[in-house]
Amino acid sequence: MAEVDVAVRRAGLPANWHPFEIRSPGRTLEEHERIAAESWESLRARGLAARDKLDVEVEQTLRAWTQPDVLIIVRAAEAGRRVLYRAAIGHGLGVFSELSGEEILFAQARPDRLVDLVAGMLPSYPPVPLAELAFVSPGSRQDAAAAAEFSAWPLHRYGTFELSVRQGQGALHPVGTTTFVDNDGGRFLMCTEALPDGESRVRFIPSDGSHLRSWLHERGRNSAAPRNH
Repeated sequence: MAEVDVAVRRAGLPANWHPFEIRSPGRTLEEHERIAAESWESLRARGLAARDKLDVEVEQTLRAWTQPDVLIIVRAAEAGRRVLYRAAIGHGLGVFSELSGEEILFAQARPDRLVDLVAGMLPSYPPVPLAELAFVSPGSRQDAAAAAEFSAWPLHRYGTFELSVRQGQGALHPVGTTTFVDNDGGRFLMCTEALPDGESRVRFIPSDGSHLRSWLHERGRNSAAPRNH
């Protein structure tokens, strides 16, 4: 991860890489400078940087990654393993990244294909065999009992998809978060929608993942506004 830190800073880009935890390497200034120099030499040896600057494609990728107009963050847990994805659309590029051990892996994608790439990282599951449930929180006892049925099967994995967009020249603005759960019964999504009166509506949606893909496409496209570069 030190290479990502060094590359981003050498390019003069902001240290925007949530949800990844990339700490400045070294405990002392001397150690930091040594590790940074070694990381830069590693980038050069792999053809990702020249003598004093990053490869153009690498810099463009990091620019889109750190300055996105649309950002999708995925956090999931399965079988004791933590899964982290960061998918960004910015400056005309789509960038998918994932945590792999102590490294962050990057892949470019067409902006219009990024949502499908991210949603496609989930394994194939059928919808849980239940009817969709919706109620205003906290709901009734009957609502609570019906909601509990969705989690009655042994759990396989669960996680969240967080969507944020940039509006014009402003900062990224959170659009919403959708939770997914995979269990022996199948897959379902849980969404919470804020209502004008301060209350919130909770929805449990049996889904194979297509609802999640549609939500990301529609909310990301409709919420984002173009900005001048």
